[in-house]
Amino acid sequence: MNLDLPRLSPQTAEQLLNSMTISVRTRWAVLKASGPTAREYLQGQLTQDMEKITAEQGIHSCLLTPQGKAVSELYILEGHDNELIMLVPASHAETTVARLRQFALGHQLRIGLVKTLSICSVQGAHAHTLLNDFGLDEPGERWLSSSRKAGEDTFAVVMPEKPHGFWIISSPDQIHAILQKHEQVAEQEMEAMRIIRGFPDFGVEWDESLHPLNANLIEFDGVSFKKGCYVGQEITARMNWRGGIKKKLYRVSIAGRPDTLPCPVHTTAKIGELKSAAIDHEGNCCGIALLPIEVAESTVQLTLDNGVTVETLEACHA
Repeated sequence: MNLDLPRLSPQTAEQLLNSMTISVRTRWAVLKASGPTAREYLQGQLTQDMEKITAEQGIHSCLLTPQGKAVSELYILEGHDNELIMLVPASHAETTVARLRQFALGHQLRIGLVKTLSICSVQGAHAHTLLNDFGLDEPGERWLSSSRKAGEDTFAVVMPEKPHGFWIISSPDQIHAILQKHEQVAEQEMEAMRIIRGFPDFGVEWDESLHPLNANLIEFDGVSFKKGCYVGQEITARMNWRGGIKKKLYRVSIAGRPDTLPCPVHTTAKIGELKSAAIDHEGNCCGIALLPIEVAESTVQLTLDNGVTVETLEACHA
């Protein structure tokens, strides 16, 4: 059985090295939160410290249930007039809005899906040149460094799908107009870059069945162990301080192709799962797998059901 895996073409790899690539990111949606107590409320709902957000720096975070299960992951930026821009997987956008509204009684805030904003991804050595088309300054070098256009809902944020890349948040019309001036790549190629880079997404490599600490929330700076209480904190803190993190997501190299996805990863028995895979510009197969830390960081041989061997490269990280 031949899976239709996302592929990074040699042409796109060349563009990344010598110019840039651009693509829409329809898998993500934009939410907006505002109101006098919006930050105070979100501080008690999210895993990361809201006080870390500035005009130049966003945060990564998760929204949990009281039982510590993930509702969604979020990237949060500071907007205009004390508004907050939140990027969430489109598949979980409505669930996220409903969950945040559910417990907002007594708070003065508004939160909802913003269909007047879209996201495109610009990656490559000269990605910064496209920022001029949007009237944006180049953000800092840190992950989730951000810039915004004065008086408009137009933002750039550093995202590590590949080095030297940005997500740009702007109106669909403006993104469409600027994309028409440049050669676009298919969103599937951006997905290939993401997987090759080892950058897991909620709803793809992990979901509510996996605790976020097992999905490398610490490695992606998505949790604070110093802030005050938040929903799901007790279980999250207990896992961290009592050694409850037994599995993580790892970048892996695959000496062949998986027959199905997700699929089991074995030693002498099933010990983990290959969550996603992609083909790089040289025809190599890479993936993201959930593996026991003890096994992943040993020399034990790993295989798939079809006998293809798997090599652990590194834990997924920002």
